[in-house]
Amino acid sequence: ESGVGGGMVAVANVGDDLFWTGHPLAQANLYTFGRLAWDPRRDPTAILDEWITLTFPPSATADAELVRRTLHEIMDDSWRTYERYTAPLGVGFMVNPGDHYGPNVDGYEYTRWGTYHFADRDGVGVDRSRASGTGFAGQYPPYWAQVYESPETCPDELLLFFHHVPYGHVLHSGSTVIQHIYDTHFTGVEEVTAMRRRWQRLTGMIDPSVYERVAERLDEQVRCATEWRDQINTYFFRKSGVPDERGRDIH
Repeated sequence: ESGVGGGMVAVANVGDDLFWTGHPLAQANLYTFGRLAWDPRRDPTAILDEWITLTFPPSATADAELVRRTLHEIMDDSWRTYERYTAPLGVGFMVNPGDHYGPNVDGYEYTRWGTYHFADRDGVGVDRSRASGTGFAGQYPPYWAQVYESPETCPDELLLFFHHVPYGHVLHSGSTVIQHIYDTHFTGVEEVTAMRRRWQRLTGMIDPSVYERVAERLDEQVRCATEWRDQINTYFFRKSGVPDERGRDIH
């Protein structure tokens, strides 16, 4: 529309793989970006429906409605699942240097690229407030600068990016920071395992090559999520000394 500013940018992971992005379901992200770039007012759920119909046409599936429902169950909240089992509360990179694949809590913590979590025995997070930190929060427009400036108003999902807080700090959700870390990482593994189980319902209903590639990718995601859970939870248990209130195994 005339007079409307702004724009969109994305990083695509297209390569020479048969499935472009290496994961048949990840191609939905590229498709959705293209559709939203054309019209950012579109409903992402409706765009996903478009992609499902084009990628898994009803004429080529044994049960089109089951395929559609299963894909929505797997994909609708998959980004939240990924956030749950990786770096918590917006803290930033906790990955292996170089390829950025797999968890490494201190991977970039002491490099020239900067400090990401400042975890010690008392707390975690980077103080980017204007009052006592780097001042980065003040670079946002006034409304958001004020929101991000205080731990009391900062959204939970960005808390550790903008503030260093004690492990016992109570989030807006009612959980403490340390218990949130434990809970989300256990939940993330459970959700990925459920994704794999749902995908198995489609055995024999779609192109076998697509089915097998997605099944392989979900097996790897379960392995990765488990590795993330164990490394993150163990790291913060040893740093904080605070046990999981639910008594689950943390090594």
